[in-house]
Amino acid sequence: MKMMERLETFLVLAECGSFTEAAKKLFCSQPTISHHIQKLEEQFGAPLFIRTGRTAQLTRQGEIFLDYAKQIEQTMLQAGSAIESSMKTESSIVSVYVSQYFANYYFDEILPTLHASDPPYRLEINAYCYEALKQALVDRKTDWAIMPYYPDDDFIRSDFAVHALFEDEFMLVLPPEHVLMNRKTIYARDLQGATVLLPRSPFLIRSLQKEMDRHGLRVQYLQMSNFEVIKQAVKSGLGAAFLPYRAIRKELEAEELTAKRLPFFGYLRQNGVLVRKGARFTAEEQAFFERLRPHFDEGAPAGRSAFS
Repeated sequence: MKMMERLETFLVLAECGSFTEAAKKLFCSQPTISHHIQKLEEQFGAPLFIRTGRTAQLTRQGEIFLDYAKQIEQTMLQAGSAIESSMKTESSIVSVYVSQYFANYYFDEILPTLHASDPPYRLEINAYCYEALKQALVDRKTDWAIMPYYPDDDFIRSDFAVHALFEDEFMLVLPPEHVLMNRKTIYARDLQGATVLLPRSPFLIRSLQKEMDRHGLRVQYLQMSNFEVIKQAVKSGLGAAFLPYRAIRKELEAEELTAKRLPFFGYLRQNGVLVRKGARFTAEEQAFFERLRPHFDEGAPAGRSAFS
């Protein structure tokens, strides 16, 4: 810092040619000007100015140093500009942590819209299963995430505010040729003893089993890695499943799977932006959420930010 102050003093004095004027421009005393020049001359072992009273004229050595001093000043300005630009670029990047489910079944519609915005969002997308996403929150890799919310998850309930985006309705999914699909209404007794395929998600398993137990359903459970594997297993006749409509939309359109709403089964899973209590967010993060919310029928009231 001292070197840069001395460099600035040298440039101003060379321009003014007067210790008095240099002191006025730099808002300091004349002895300070003299001290800075003296230290530079000691460093180079050569006189930089010829002093005549309160005036100062560059020596030959001073003229040589002037060229380099101007280059140093210009380089510092360029460096400052480059650093500022870099910080603006980095601050405009939004690091998004989302559930694998959300990334798989919603981003195909949402990302093109975000990319087409002015200016376009620069997103770093981190998609994980529920447990891995929760661990990222525990480790404070992020203060917010777009993910399912399970009321019996004590950590999430105590440390995070939930800003709802949408609810998943879980429907009975079967292969098209299954005999139950010819029924106008499917009752609980029709599923007794059936094999039900579940994803390897402890909270989701517990929620689905609780709903089935509520209606006295006695079924056999098989666990699969995720919704995609479960869909393939249902197509192959390995069992039935309860899946959200969004996860099976394409298969329904292609008539590869069929689904029915059951009058007795009403499990709805809430999804939203989970925000660490007391956390602060960048303007880019807030703007991202405001852009995200209109994609869903349900959410925070209009004009209210999930990050406020």
